[in-house]
Amino acid sequence: MKCVVFSLLLVFVGGAIAQASQKSVICHMKGIQDPLSFGVSGKMGDFPKVDFAYPVNVTRFSMREGNLLLVAMDQEERDRPRIFISAQFNQHNQTYIGQFMTDLGGNQLQLDNGSVSCILK
Repeated sequence: MKCVVFSLLLVFVGGAIAQASQKSVICHMKGIQDPLSFGVSGKMGDFPKVDFAYPVNVTRFSMREGNLLLVAMDQEERDRPRIFISAQFNQHNQTYIGQFMTDLGGNQLQLDNGSVSCILK
């Protein structure tokens, strides 16, 4: 009985630690009113879920060695890029600063691009 209780305790504590280690990234893109946000898992190889105007699948994601890279494609048109973010970590203000490209168009392309600033919370 003690073994079962101890095992359950380990499972709950492990889940709480995993939940606490997950951080989120919030990106403010110049010229676009709503910020883009997504969670970052501590597990290598996991792709974040991105809240965007159209359903997207993240195909490339990296956040290491001071670089942030995110590429997301349209969920239905898999060869249509919807989001591209490339940024480098700025030690001075603790943010990732770089460039973005988004496609907010429905049936036609509607590309926006410019500077992006992302923070890790």
